[in-house]
This record gives sequence, C-alpha cells and structure tokens, in this order.
Amino acid sequence: MCGFSDPRARKIRKYDLPFWLFEKIAREVFPSAKYLALSCLTEPLMTRDFPQRLDLLKTYTVPFTEIVTNGTLLTESIIIKMVDARVSRVAVSLDGATPAIYESIRVGAKFDRVIKNIKMFNAIKKEQKSDLPSLRIDHVISRVNMNEFHSFLDLTESLEARAIDVRTISPFRNVKYREKEDESFFRRMTIIKEELRQWTQKTGVEDVGYLRCSAEEIQLKDASGRNMTCRRPWDTVAIHPNGDVFPCMTWSRQGGGNLSEKSFEEIWNGSVFEALRKEFEERKPGIDCLFCTIRKKDAESDDDCFFTMLNKRPPKRPVRESLAALIRGTLRGKR
Repeated sequence: MCGFSDPRARKIRKYDLPFWLFEKIAREVFPSAKYLALSCLTEPLMTRDFPQRLDLLKTYTVPFTEIVTNGTLLTESIIIKMVDARVSRVAVSLDGATPAIYESIRVGAKFDRVIKNIKMFNAIKKEQKSDLPSLRIDHVISRVNMNEFHSFLDLTESLEARAIDVRTISPFRNVKYREKEDESFFRRMTIIKEELRQWTQKTGVEDVGYLRCSAEEIQLKDASGRNMTCRRPWDTVAIHPNGDVFPCMTWSRQGGGNLSEKSFEEIWNGSVFEALRKEFEERKPGIDCLFCTIRKKDAESDDDCFFTMLNKRPPKRPVRESLAALIRGTLRGKR
C-alpha cells in the first residue's frame, strides 16, 4: 500500500530536503503556522541531520508540531531531542497487533523493535518529567488486519497513546497492494467504527482520524446544513523536498512556486495561489479527499501524487541564499 512499493520508485535518486532550504522554510513559514507536520508521506527519521532541524523549532516556535514516523529509527538520543524541542505529538504507524500481521504489511520492519521503541519513548518522557510529545497511534485498516482490530485497540491502550487515527487505504498508482473495497468491506468498517467510538469513550483516547464507512463520496454539512467545502488554498501548504509549494500533500497539479527560487510571501500571494482560490470559490469542492478531482490533472486519472512528489530534481541553492548563510555564519563567529 506504500508508494515506495511502486517499481518506478526504486530508480529515483533519493535526497533530503537540504538544510539551507529547511532553514529558509523555518524562517519564512513557521512564524505564520499554527500546525506543523515535519513529514509528508515519507520517513522523517531517515533525514541525516534531523536532530539539528528540531533545534529550529526552538527558534521559530509553532503552537502545535507533529512528527509521523514508522517508529523503526526511534533512538534514545532522538527522543530526548524531541522532548527538548517540545514537539507536541509523535505519531507512530502501527498496522498490526501481532508480529505476523504487522510484518506482512510493513515488510522489513520488526514488530517487537517498534513496540520496544514506543515503550522507550514513554519511559524517557517520564524520566524527563515531560508531558510532550504525546503519543498518537496511526492504523491503516484493511482486509489483512481487520480481524485483529480488537487486539490492536488493546495494544494501543497499553502503549499509553493519547490519540488514535484509523483509516482505510488511500490508493496510489502502481503500489503492490490495492484494497478491494466492496460493500461487504464497508459493512465491516461500520461495525469497527462503532467499536472504535465505544473504545475512545471508555479510554479517553482522542480519535483524530476519520474511518471511511462508504465507497461513495461523503458530503459533510456545516452547522447551518450547507455542504462543507475545502479551504486548503487559504489555510494549508505542503512543501515537497525540492521546495515546491502546494495547497495539500496529495496535489498533483501545478504548484504555486518553489521556495528555493521565491520567498514564501511571493508564492502565497502570487498569481497561482490567487487563481486557485478563485477556482475553489467557483467550483466549491467538498472535503472528501479520496474523491477530490480538483487536486488532480484530470477527473479520470489515477492518483499518482506520491510518485510525482518523489520524481523531482534536488533544488539548487541560490547565490543570495549562499551569501546570506555565509554572512550569518561570519556574524556568529564574531560573537
């Protein structure tokens, strides 16, 4: 189900979003942000200088920060760094309650190791006398793991999670496993959703996801009974590792600009985002992302947003950014 199971992904050159560009994002974007997710469909702890990036959270504070990880690379030092940076929440993806099921889905990962890492995370927080980061458990539910959902809830409670996010699979093009979501599957999801509701009421764990119980587009209403429409071009940006800026992380149309070439203010107030906001006002797309066509190149195309994100050249550092970094380094040296 992971986009990296797409055979095309193996041939792509892998790179981290450069630190100089991340620092520019922190300087220009973080001060305006209310919520910051330090990951976008990939594993953030594989970033070589990730601990140094956490230091920027203390310089450019954001009210709520979150890291989504598969948990395999959690170490004592990185957890202490997260606590020190006052990261609000760490979400660990856990798609099974037993080694057999979990390891059949997350090929290459070890169930016991991830559980050990989560327990280490809880222990270090207690040692540091810190309530942050809180723990969220993410769970992608499918035919493979749905029969052990009750055991998964018991496991989540034992891991002292304060939030849970259970969802069905989002279909990407060319992935190895594609769910067969027929009527019988969604009947089962209705039962599981009720079990989840009762469990969260009993445990006090917050449900921060949305478990789909229908194969059809879902129309949600606001307090006045009108269809809710997507507000992403006004309140959200997703930034790819090459610096491209989009209104959501599954966008596969043209972006609003690139932060290695323009300032965030130029992009946010630029012609592309302004035209996009006008289009959203006119077409009023709903908030059911799975059935959103406005984010795709055309209504009939399969969702290839993950490969589109990966298949980009690394950004080149502009001369002005290099000079600015040199000046900042010189000034720090003089201090």
